[in-house]
Amino acid sequence: MCDVATVQKIANCLGVAPGEIQLNDEQVVTRIGAQNNRVTGFATILESLAVESKSEIAQNSIASPEVQAQVYQWIEFAVLYVGPGSKDKHVSKQLLADLNNLFSRKSYLVGHFLTLGDLAVFYAIGDLIKSLSPVDKENYLNLSRWYDHLQQRPDIHQGETLLNFTTIYLHNWATGTHL
Repeated sequence: MCDVATVQKIANCLGVAPGEIQLNDEQVVTRIGAQNNRVTGFATILESLAVESKSEIAQNSIASPEVQAQVYQWIEFAVLYVGPGSKDKHVSKQLLADLNNLFSRKSYLVGHFLTLGDLAVFYAIGDLIKSLSPVDKENYLNLSRWYDHLQQRPDIHQGETLLNFTTIYLHNWATGTHL
C-alpha cells in the first residue's frame, strides 16, 4: 500500500512532480525532491506533497491544524490497518463493515471535502474492493458509493479500469435462477 507506485499516483493526482521515489535499505518509501531534500515515510511524504501542491485536495488536507491532524490519522490508518488488514479474511470483513458504517453518515473521511486521507484509504483498499462480488458490493453499499465516487475522477483512477458498481448488474445476474 505505502509503496512507490501509490506515492506516484497521489503525486500525479495532486499535480506535483513526484521526484525520485524509492525504497530505502529498511524498505521504507523515500522521496528525493527538487532541491535534493530527502523525505522518508509514507505519511510524511504525502504531507510534503500537500504543501507543494496547489490542488484542491491538497488545500483541503491542510486547511487547519485540526483537519491536518485528522488527515494524518487517516493516512496512518491506511498504512497500519487497511493495507495489512486487507490481506486477512476476517480483518478485511470487519474493515469493510466499519467503513460502510462510517460512510452511512458522511461522504468523505474528513469534513465535507476530499482529502489525502481519502486518497490513502482509496488506494489501500483498492485490491480488496476489486475482489468483491456484486452481492458483496451491495452489502457494503455506502462504501461502494464512496469508492465509486472517487474512482470516477480521472485524476484518481489515472487510466485504471473502472469497477462496476451498477446494481442492475446484480438483478440481471440473478434473473432466471428462481422458478
